[in-house]
Amino acid sequence: MIVLRSILYAVWFYGSLAVVGLSGMPAAFVSRRAAMTTIRIWARAQVFGLRWICGVRTEYRGLDRLPQTGCILAIRHQSTYDTIAPFLFTRDPAFILKRELLDAPVFGVFAKKGGMIPIDRDGGMKTMRTMLAAARREADAGREVLIFPEGTRQPVEAPLDLKPGVAGIYRALDAPCAPVALNTGLCWPSSGFLRRPGKVVFEVLPPIEPGLSRDEFMIRLAEALEPATQRLLDEGRTEQDRRKIPAR
Repeated sequence: MIVLRSILYAVWFYGSLAVVGLSGMPAAFVSRRAAMTTIRIWARAQVFGLRWICGVRTEYRGLDRLPQTGCILAIRHQSTYDTIAPFLFTRDPAFILKRELLDAPVFGVFAKKGGMIPIDRDGGMKTMRTMLAAARREADAGREVLIFPEGTRQPVEAPLDLKPGVAGIYRALDAPCAPVALNTGLCWPSSGFLRRPGKVVFEVLPPIEPGLSRDEFMIRLAEALEPATQRLLDEGRTEQDRRKIPAR
């Protein structure tokens, strides 16, 4: 049953991307607001599809902790879903993402028009300075700058592996940084196409104030993300065990 549901969801995922994306593309060329509205419509379609096709419920916690001005969100990264759901619990997100994604069909158009921040991982210091300037501009405009501090998706059992780039962004923006813990990999793993039933939780943790040293910031970020993520994983596994959902 999980295999069949996962296949049906894959059809839903790409079908809704085509329908929503192509229908919203003309408006996206007119304004950034229209592009963001289309992205949110598609994101809601994924929450709906996961719930009613795969039996995956989505819950957001700690939203009252989100700073009301320009800020950084440092999000654990276990799943593709981590790039989708945040559009539904943030005001005006600007993701820092791989430049290659701007060339992706449909998605790339909305990433550009929505004001996402590309980074070329092999571009050197000049590229890094360009990215930091773009991130600072978006934060100054009141947007949330979203970054995956581990750089890429990790299996749920992988230890936290913070990359130094998040500290550079924190210092450059001089803005509060809200860690976001999650357990998405239990239902939508970092690899493979199976979508397992369960409850996905995104939890915004208390923001880290600006102005800390690099080392102190990295320690505070790790101390926030590691135990909170483990708590959510334990909670998710308990529910899946109760419902007798296979781990694989």
